[in-house]
Parts: sequence; C-alpha cells; structure tokens
Amino acid sequence: MGWKERKATRKKIASERIKELLQLSEIYKDDEILSVNSIKTAVAISKRHKIRIPQNYKRMFCKKCYSPYTPNKTVRIRTGRGKVTFTCLKCGYIKRIPYTKEKNQKTIENKL
Repeated sequence: MGWKERKATRKKIASERIKELLQLSEIYKDDEILSVNSIKTAVAISKRHKIRIPQNYKRMFCKKCYSPYTPNKTVRIRTGRGKVTFTCLKCGYIKRIPYTKEKNQKTIENKL
C-alpha cells in the first residue's frame, strides 16, 4: 500500500469520525459539556487532516466557543437584507450567511 492510498484511507476514516462526533453532539444537545467536547474534537480532527466540515454541520455550532445552536436558548436567528444572521448568546459571535446563495444551491440540487 503506497503513501497516497494510506492518506486517502486516513482521510476517509477521519471524515467518518467527524460526522459521528457531530451527530453525537446533536443528539446530546442538553448535556453541554459532552456536546462542546465532541464538537471541539471534530474540529481538531478536521484541522489535523485538512478536511472541511460539511456545510450543514457548520451551521450547527458557534465557530468561536463551539456551543451547539439551539434557537432562543444559545442562538438568535434573524433574517434581513439578504442574510441570515446567527448570533451566539454565550460569546456574542455573529455569523452571517447570504440566503440568496442558499436559494441558488437548492435549485441546483433539485436539478440534479
């Protein structure tokens, strides 16, 4: 087994582990310590192996304090001026996502 094959298998295993950890954090949203630790571990694995976290998982937690988003409890969600604004109520971090781009992605996905 050559170097490239080993690297590909490591990345595949790492991406599976990242998805498992993020699903675990979603299941245990009530236990804050467990969910934050699983999110931190998933982010560390993605940085170590240079793997992007999938977009739908990225919107589940705060980039700064790694707390999982639960509406009206840990995050405030607002829409306006072509953006969806996520404001973390623990650290104050603001994440803005243009929703016109999301509409375009959904139409592309529907065509496929």
